[in-house]
Amino acid sequence: MILTRLAKSFRDHDWFTGFVELLLLVIGIFFGFQLDRWNEGRLDQQQANEYRQQLIVDLEVEARDVDEKAAYHRQVRDFSMMALTAWSDEPAGDTDELIVAFYQASNVLPLTSARGAYDALSNNGLIDLVGGPGLTSRLAGFYGQEFNSIFSEEKAYRMELRGVMPIAVQEKIRTDCISISVGAMVVEVLNTDCDLNLSPDEASEILEDLLAHPKMRFYLRQAISRDSISIYLLGSKREFIESLLSELRELSSRGKHA
Repeated sequence: MILTRLAKSFRDHDWFTGFVELLLLVIGIFFGFQLDRWNEGRLDQQQANEYRQQLIVDLEVEARDVDEKAAYHRQVRDFSMMALTAWSDEPAGDTDELIVAFYQASNVLPLTSARGAYDALSNNGLIDLVGGPGLTSRLAGFYGQEFNSIFSEEKAYRMELRGVMPIAVQEKIRTDCISISVGAMVVEVLNTDCDLNLSPDEASEILEDLLAHPKMRFYLRQAISRDSISIYLLGSKREFIESLLSELRELSSRGKHA
């Protein structure tokens, strides 16, 4: 072995041979460390590439979720606008339809986030390998924003409306006027056509109670404004997702052809 030969050279005072063997030993150790570092870096990059693909999948899921939520908020806002006409001389529907509209206008749907790949990259210290400092900063900005908190706030209108409308009617609307669609994700569908089977007198009394509430219209207008802001923010988030997806897909494409 080289260490044995090196020791013998020094014992024999063969300085030149000893120097050469020492140099070979140092070079071997150096290249061994370099090889380990290169192999470790290669494995880290391979893992980062795999996470990048999962990151693309997560963002595609989130993009579909944003689209669903935006459509949901538009529908809720449409019901709110219909309910608001109940105070006018020409309501946009009959008594039963207006009662349904009042209830549907109170609905909310929390915004979810698919961030498993990003959290794994961050926790394993691999986020910088995904696409460089610029993309790392943009991903941190996207996943670090306090966007979802806006959708978790309780609607004042929701609380007031559900405190005035009879529980039995609320249950009837939830049972017959709302359905669940299960596809890539679970989505709540607000139906526009459902029959409450209320007598004319009962329906009129319920509507009169809603209209008589001192701040119902005020809270309803607040709800319309909130849904409009939510739709705008969801559109902005959708654009952000698309820009991230475009960059990540381009990086993945380069990796495949490298």
